[in-house]
Amino acid sequence: MKKMIILSSIFSITALSCVSQQDFTSLQNQMAKLQQEVNELKLQQQQLNQKTETLAKRIDEVSSIATQNSVEIQKLKIGYKPPENPPLEGEEQVKTAKNPEDIYNQALDLYYQGKLDEAEKKFQEFVKKYKDSQLYDNALFWIGQIYYTKGQYEKAINTFQDLINKCETGQIKDCNKLPDALLKISYSYLKIGEKEKAKHYFQKIIEKYPDSEEAKIAKRKLEESK
Repeated sequence: MKKMIILSSIFSITALSCVSQQDFTSLQNQMAKLQQEVNELKLQQQQLNQKTETLAKRIDEVSSIATQNSVEIQKLKIGYKPPENPPLEGEEQVKTAKNPEDIYNQALDLYYQGKLDEAEKKFQEFVKKYKDSQLYDNALFWIGQIYYTKGQYEKAINTFQDLINKCETGQIKDCNKLPDALLKISYSYLKIGEKEKAKHYFQKIIEKYPDSEEAKIAKRKLEESK
């Protein structure tokens, strides 16, 4: 009788040991599967981050191209004509501008050549002398754009804000650069990490110019920030 009890106990312990081993193996398999899923999620997140960064760079590139196109369009509007035989480096001659358009054209040409400091100086000269010119808001915008290109985002913000304020208070009558200024002040705030202020101006573009190209860009940037 005792032998039967002992054998029964041994059988029970052995069975329990087998069940525990099976459970442990199953648990290990589940943990391995979960770890694999976690790794896959991490990989997907990394890929998503890379796509987001690529998209952000692409948007900046498009914005840069749009700005460059704006330069070309502006030149066409004001009858800008590049010199047929530009002087070689070191042979530039100083030319005295005869009217506001000449100063503006010279400044725009310098900007287009990448001579930002010289372009800024010319645009500053223009806005000081010709506040009543229909190109005043354009010149003020390009000063802000020069600061933005240089990475001087606080100065860019102050300049774009000055243009926005003057347009909204009626100090500037012809404000064709206002949508551009609203867009670039938004970008400037993003550059310094002021996302809420950037969102404010993106929203303002959408409200004031809902059918504009600037509004389309603003909508995309707001979607990205969600």
